[in-house]
Amino acid sequence: MKRFLIPVAVGLAFSFTPAHAVDYGTFGALFPVEEPSVLDTIFARLSEMEDNGELAQMEEDMKEKALSRVNRPIPVEGLGVAQEYRSYTVDLSITLNRDLADHRGVVFAQAGTRVNPLEHSRFNQRLVFIDGDDRDQVAFAVDLASQESVKLILVNGAPLELTEAHQLLFYFDQGGVIGDRFGITVVPSVVSRVDPVMLVEEIPVPRGDIQ
Repeated sequence: MKRFLIPVAVGLAFSFTPAHAVDYGTFGALFPVEEPSVLDTIFARLSEMEDNGELAQMEEDMKEKALSRVNRPIPVEGLGVAQEYRSYTVDLSITLNRDLADHRGVVFAQAGTRVNPLEHSRFNQRLVFIDGDDRDQVAFAVDLASQESVKLILVNGAPLELTEAHQLLFYFDQGGVIGDRFGITVVPSVVSRVDPVMLVEEIPVPRGDIQ
């Protein structure tokens, strides 16, 4: 056992030997480390863009792009054109997943209750979904609007131009949110209230017959 004690003792002795720092002096010139301020860089770039007119052009481009998107929103994808008449119904009822209470905490509808929004709404306009770039579909919708109260909803096209041209209010189904709720897959489609459900009719329009 003793032959193992000597190396260990020597190792411990070396490990505790004090270290001495050595100053080798200074060689060459020293410079302070400086970085430009990020904000100063940004403001300098903006000032440069303003001086050369680049900033004004960028603002004008953004304005034109915004106006263009308002007049011609992104079309709803995946929709076809109605080829034959078809109809189906959609039940808008939902089942509550939690209790609903008023501002005083009084529960007026318990979780698990099935609620049909048509029972609490007087909305009775027909919804007409069309492609605003299809002249025959537009003519069909305008003719229908002259006979009854409808909401004209585009899935493609320029709502502002059509509103001005026909003096009727055209809406746009942004992202297809409304159409998805009614299972719209083709246009024209007309949605009507037939309590306790909604009726969806896919209506093909004659080509070139309606002016």
